[in-house]
Amino acid sequence: MPSSAHAAVQQHLIELGRRMAAAALPPQIAARAAMEEYFTAPPLPRVLRRPAAPANLPAEWLLGPDADASRRLLFLHGGGYVAGNIAAYRNFAMWIAAATRCAVLLIEYRLAPEHPFPAALEDAVAAFHWMRVHGPDGPAPARRAFLLGDSAGGGLVLATLLALQQRGAGRADAAVTFSAWTDLTNSGASMIENQDPRLGAVKAVPDLFAGLYLQGTEATHPLASPLFADLEDLPPLLMQASAAEQFRDDTVRVAQKILAAGGEARLDIWPDLVHVWQGFAPELPEAVAALRRAGEFIQAI
Repeated sequence: MPSSAHAAVQQHLIELGRRMAAAALPPQIAARAAMEEYFTAPPLPRVLRRPAAPANLPAEWLLGPDADASRRLLFLHGGGYVAGNIAAYRNFAMWIAAATRCAVLLIEYRLAPEHPFPAALEDAVAAFHWMRVHGPDGPAPARRAFLLGDSAGGGLVLATLLALQQRGAGRADAAVTFSAWTDLTNSGASMIENQDPRLGAVKAVPDLFAGLYLQGTEATHPLASPLFADLEDLPPLLMQASAAEQFRDDTVRVAQKILAAGGEARLDIWPDLVHVWQGFAPELPEAVAALRRAGEFIQAI
């Protein structure tokens, strides 16, 4: 059973969904407005912000008090490829920075439908390359380079790992995904079984966002839906998801495929929690615990 604080998180999301529905906005506009209020993590006062300019993308560095600037982590935000920005994710990224003790690079990749696939992927790859040779204090090689993403950003993490591999363009030392969206055909059993209209968790939403992102690209394209890729020779992964969310099987099936290929994927399934619960620290004890596990995973490499 989730902690008692989980009910308050659910109520927050239910009320947010009601307000967005009442506003009757176009889907991508509603999603962008909702992302501004989705997470409740407060800022951490001891985490520093510094400007960054990877590949001309809006971006900033976030550094906790124990950050090692030579250990860098590119954070790819969620939002169904149609929403999300630095303002919506800054506080969440601060908690990730504190947990991992890395210099965290938070970027705004281009969004659909204005910029369909593969724009987000090309931005992520360019930002990762930039991060390998630029730190928060200026040009300097990274000693370790990591990726982390939530929801669509989790799928984008895997796509970035695959693109780097295919292009022979270096590799990350490890990666973490939170509630990753890895299958844009939305064929996992949990996509139906774990629908919850109160939370806006209905299959019609990822179906709509997939169409806005793909715009004619096949949903089984391996760099859009990493579930359908050859997942051999990837760096170590920690993959967290909730057993109660729609995207559970997107994580489970990818992790199983990586393990079958002889790779390292730590599957970390939590019971009865909302999608990307990690963004609700410190109110939600499960968020604090999940971030701690992610931080320990990164710090051990």
